[in-house]
Amino acid sequence: MGLLLLYWSFMVAAYIIAAKNRHRADKLAFIQKALMPIVYIMVLIMGLRMGINEQVTSNLGTIGVQSLVITIFAVGGSMVFITVVRKIMRMDKYGNLKSSKEIEQEHSSSSGDSKLSKSDIQSTVIILGFVVVGMAAGYFIIAGMMPQILDEFEVISGHSLTVFLCCLLFCVGFDLGIAGTVVSNIKEVGARALAFPFAAVIGSLIIGTAAGMFFGFSLKEGLAISAGFGWYTYAPTVIASAGSEYMIASAVSFMHNVIREVAGIVLIPILGKKIGYLEVTGIPGVAAMDVCMPIVERSCRHDTVVYSFAVGLLMCLTTSIVVPMVMGL
Repeated sequence: MGLLLLYWSFMVAAYIIAAKNRHRADKLAFIQKALMPIVYIMVLIMGLRMGINEQVTSNLGTIGVQSLVITIFAVGGSMVFITVVRKIMRMDKYGNLKSSKEIEQEHSSSSGDSKLSKSDIQSTVIILGFVVVGMAAGYFIIAGMMPQILDEFEVISGHSLTVFLCCLLFCVGFDLGIAGTVVSNIKEVGARALAFPFAAVIGSLIIGTAAGMFFGFSLKEGLAISAGFGWYTYAPTVIASAGSEYMIASAVSFMHNVIREVAGIVLIPILGKKIGYLEVTGIPGVAAMDVCMPIVERSCRHDTVVYSFAVGLLMCLTTSIVVPMVMGL
């Protein structure tokens, strides 16, 4: 919780600074341009950390397949439930409130905004490339050739992620402050914004747990795995601490959560315009409120960050409560 407050203090401070300097937006454009390079650096570091992690590299076979399938269903559950809630609230795929006439027109006309831009594809390819290069370098160079520095590298890289994440959220906050549309959009949507995080959590738990049980996991294990929501440093540890009989479930949980966060980084730029701005906030899990938030802001719309943070925060709270509670039964 302390780190969360640190991250958001940077974002709020940046928002205030930018809001007071909107008249100098052109001169301060370099701050906004720094956002994606920081994302690329962070993704590379994350790839390196995954590459040196034996629990990740040693479970890329059968357990990896199980984790991938569970992730697909858990993420799909979040997105489907968000879509259902969005349609009930009569909102379009971009999060705008619709009139009856607009709903009819939506089916008879196509929007150019729904087309995937070249920059979206380019960003996704670059991000995926950095993940692959990072994992390969971590596995073959750091872990393979310099195993004596593994502990030190893990500590330094962890601190580096914290620093870059603060910089990242500063850029996001600055971008939102320059745009100046967040407050007005929150007022327009109101309490409706709370429905989407709950839809994302419930959909992920129901569909993800069912997928886990399909692979032979108990209801208890399936629920604990799907309730990880991408928090790979917490949920697998809690599951493993419940006893040696849960080690396989812990390994699947770890892989599932890693895949979910990476999926958010890679897929948000692709699926945002194709499926919906609100739907993609349910992809990365808890990372929706930190690492993936600038990707949501860049690939969707400024005010979508509000939904992204709300989804990530509720998933974080749900993980911290549900996983230990379920494993304690």
